[in-house]
Amino acid sequence: MSDLTVKRKCGILSIGAGGGNVGTSFYQAGYPSLFVNSAKLDLDSLIEIDEKFKYHIPGGEGCNKDRKKSKELFRKDIDNIINEIKEKMPGIEYLFIIGSAGGGTASGVLASMKRIAMNELGLKACIIVTILPNTKTESVKALINAYETLAEIEQLEEPGMTVILDNDKNSNKMRINEMFFCYLDALLTNNSSSVLGNVDNAEIEEMISTPGMAIISKLGKDKSDTQQLISTFHNNIYAPLEDDKVIKYMGLINAGNGKDIRIEDIYSETGIPLDTFTGYEADATVCILVGLSLPYAKMAEIKEIIDSNKDTIKRNLTAQSRGKLSEGLGFFDDIIPESKSKTEKKTSNRDLLF
Repeated sequence: MSDLTVKRKCGILSIGAGGGNVGTSFYQAGYPSLFVNSAKLDLDSLIEIDEKFKYHIPGGEGCNKDRKKSKELFRKDIDNIINEIKEKMPGIEYLFIIGSAGGGTASGVLASMKRIAMNELGLKACIIVTILPNTKTESVKALINAYETLAEIEQLEEPGMTVILDNDKNSNKMRINEMFFCYLDALLTNNSSSVLGNVDNAEIEEMISTPGMAIISKLGKDKSDTQQLISTFHNNIYAPLEDDKVIKYMGLINAGNGKDIRIEDIYSETGIPLDTFTGYEADATVCILVGLSLPYAKMAEIKEIIDSNKDTIKRNLTAQSRGKLSEGLGFFDDIIPESKSKTEKKTSNRDLLF
């Protein structure tokens, strides 16, 4: 039986170690996939992935959280990367680009890869899925990278939603990855059918093509009520929603007939969307909110952490003052005659060992 869901039109481009961790579940579920990294060791760690779906950027030895290094590596090899995508994902209409905002390889190129993919692959939309670092345990450098990455994403106008996972929401990063796969896969493989109404493929495609932040929730039949659904808008795996109630579309695929979910209460929480696509009698309740504002309050929090550490980092970087020991030199200058060899010029660093 052929797959008639939106899934058949989607490909997954996983960049860097963080992207690889998220993308593995999609690969295992049969999504056309490509794993790109500047560090071969990271690619080698993906033991579940067939080697032909891994691509190591020539000359790359990892980017050690250096976004400029990532940009340069991709700039030199972009034609080969695009060709790899074409070869591994022929005919796709939607590309999901997954990568960490705090690392090096992905954070430097998420925004530019979306622009290039839209220009060269004939896609209908390109969706960015990125991960914010844990603000308590990860480095200031990772936070700086995340801030700069979101600033670049903010400038994008090309079709495609942005999903922002947040490692502050769960200390178990792999659990966040698993949950996200569960939610997105449920949306992209939706094939529920009811005389009461359905969310069809065109509506799902319209939503995932909408710029702005998006979140996806999923509830089992036994938990599908209004308050449980509203709770998922805040107690979840994503960067916190803004309080501005900006929203373009909502998709709500109900478990059962939907009587347990009061749509007016949902609107009170999210704001009133331009349109709501509603389906019924599904195996689980899946809800997607799209066209949301980026998490500006969260990014302001990250910037505050960066600023509060700026002076300390600057002091540490300049702490190795030179010359403190120089006044201790020449202890015996007044009692030991100067050797002639002392004035001879050293010819190499190796000479200093003799």
